[in-house]
Amino acid sequence: MSTYQQALQDIVKGLEISRVCYEMPDTSAVVRYCARFDDDQPEELTVHSSWGDPAVNARKTGSFSLKELVNELRYAYVLVHVFAEEAHMDYYLAGMDAGLAQLEFIGGNFDFERMWVTRGISNLELPIAIFLGQRHAVNAQPSVTLVDHRQKAMGEVAYRAVRGAGEHVGEEFYNQD
Repeated sequence: MSTYQQALQDIVKGLEISRVCYEMPDTSAVVRYCARFDDDQPEELTVHSSWGDPAVNARKTGSFSLKELVNELRYAYVLVHVFAEEAHMDYYLAGMDAGLAQLEFIGGNFDFERMWVTRGISNLELPIAIFLGQRHAVNAQPSVTLVDHRQKAMGEVAYRAVRGAGEHVGEEFYNQD
């Protein structure tokens, strides 16, 4: 099935996001969310990352659906951008990288400590980019948002899960035909 034809509900239900702990040369560790995890070749972090040295080790610490992932977050939000083709994802990320570099060049202050991006091909064979931000995004609660770039290059918010009380997760689909 073409990536353009996959139903949004099937993507939300079947997409798996891996939580990976990256061990750094200075003995610190950072956690990121990735499209998939391969012990031999962990996904590289892209766009702006606050550390210059590559990780010395990485290990998978969990795998989650979008709904499950929101319950794993405490003071963070995740944006999952899904694309029809890898070239579309690369173009989108290159534009973001260039924009942030320009902002830095003209003296703007963008807090790079708050933004990390991973990219890769998901378990559903869809190219995805995952943005992790360190703050609450919706109503003082962690959230996981799916942005669909398959039909429109700019993307549309298609789904959001917001953590609620206990196991209750608030889910909402957008742009339904």
